[in-house]
Amino acid sequence: MKKYGYSIGLAALSALVLIGYVAAAAADRKPPYRLVTEEGDAAVMNGFVLDGLGSRLTADGGRERTGSRFLSAPFHDLMEPNHYYSERNELILAHRSFMRGHRMDDSYYRDDATVIGADLDDERSTIDVRLLDRASGGVRELELPIELPAGTKQSDFHSYNRSIVDVQLENGRIHLLVRGDYSPLTEGQRLWVYEDHIVDSASGERVGTVEVFRNVPETELPRETTVELIEEVRRMDASGIVMLNVKRLKHGMAEDGQAEPKQVLQEWRLVGYDYASGETWDLPKAGMDRLKQGLEPRLHGGILYAFKEHIEKPVIHFLDPRSGEAAAEPFALAESDTTQRSIRLQDGRIYDSLVSGKKPTVVVYDEASRRVLYRGSVEQADPRAEPVDYKYFSLNFYGK
Repeated sequence: MKKYGYSIGLAALSALVLIGYVAAAAADRKPPYRLVTEEGDAAVMNGFVLDGLGSRLTADGGRERTGSRFLSAPFHDLMEPNHYYSERNELILAHRSFMRGHRMDDSYYRDDATVIGADLDDERSTIDVRLLDRASGGVRELELPIELPAGTKQSDFHSYNRSIVDVQLENGRIHLLVRGDYSPLTEGQRLWVYEDHIVDSASGERVGTVEVFRNVPETELPRETTVELIEEVRRMDASGIVMLNVKRLKHGMAEDGQAEPKQVLQEWRLVGYDYASGETWDLPKAGMDRLKQGLEPRLHGGILYAFKEHIEKPVIHFLDPRSGEAAAEPFALAESDTTQRSIRLQDGRIYDSLVSGKKPTVVVYDEASRRVLYRGSVEQADPRAEPVDYKYFSLNFYGK
């Protein structure tokens, strides 16, 4: 009897230990912080997460420790949910078979009817295009040969020097914007070429190629031309235009006390491209003068936004991307206690993550009316935890 009593007691003790372990593990998953709504409707925060102090927090009360996979990645095939990959996670959740094996393809496009994925294979000199009919689930695959642009040769330093940086579907035509880093046939340094490869979506036949931009190769070593794509903030959404941020720099010697060589901006242009018409243009002086006040350009919904993000008092300027003139009155955001902040543009709203009143805070504005739709701040759920005073939580979109 003692033997059985001992066994029962041991089993009971083991069960208690297991229960305690499970409870501790469950408690450990809950970080000692929470996002508290102070004003407005928390629904506008659906899909958004505040990351900081080893925690992920949502406006509906969700919270987890960084590294766990409950809020951020409920399935093994999702990608790290940062600013870029959050949209790909949405596609993975909605169309797993279509995305399987293609999570890292160069570029994607989506609308209510169609998803298009495109990837450039430099070794085969082909563009692989896949089209998903969202209603039927049917998938078509296209393979397009691609040649080097005229006057160029394969770069001596990069084996994979081309990629598709944007995909659009416009009037039944697929536009594949290819960025290439080449060596010129003549003398000179790096040559940047952007080409729009246009494909009929019904037949799959190429109908044309438009050279959007080509820089003049630099012949002097201290000079360099950099080209960056200013794309739609929501990278997969439809956008009739794109813009290129082109800077010509001169590198000098590092001055006394400087760790990095000095860079002098010699020329700065923004080049626009209209997919439907094939038209290109330079942003006029009015717009460039505004940007030269230390602002950074972003493209969203056909508007060119210009603002400096990491300052206490940012002002957002709204510019016409063709004329450079103001498209709306500037909008001054709430002052932050620090220069750490994150500003996002999405669904007609402006999301601002900052430090206000010493606390990590997020404010959501309606862009048209400028009124506050939501305001929330991070609070300690456990007084023993590290204080949140002057701590910054980044705002990430994990997908709805």
